[in-house]
Amino acid sequence: MGTLFETTIALGILAAVAGTTLGVSAMAAHAAANATVRSVMQDAAEREMRVALDVLKYQGGSLAPATIATTLPLASASPLPVRLSVNSTAAGGGGTSVTIGVVAANDPTQRVTLTGTLDRRAPLPGTTLHAPGLVPAPTGAP
Repeated sequence: MGTLFETTIALGILAAVAGTTLGVSAMAAHAAANATVRSVMQDAAEREMRVALDVLKYQGGSLAPATIATTLPLASASPLPVRLSVNSTAAGGGGTSVTIGVVAANDPTQRVTLTGTLDRRAPLPGTTLHAPGLVPAPTGAP
């Protein structure tokens, strides 16, 4: 009778250890998946920020606020459905502020927001600039 009781206790201990180990490894896998999703969303926001700042770098460039539904590729899973939004606003001193937001469609708590600023916009290529108050240098003797 003692052997059956000891075996039952040993199996109970093993089951508790196995359950704890599986729970910890499941939490670790879930955390790793969240880190991957966040990394993919951050990469997408940075990519869109480069494009938005490039569009706005010249005087006269504009960017209409927009939100689109799209998917982001994940390495070993189905694509991640997200809502990607782009918004630009005038900042003080002639600058422009750009905000990119990426929100996971199936989990709105998963979100990345990136903000960038252009201090000044450059003139369009090929334009001639005239600085106020400057006069041409003399070209020869009077």
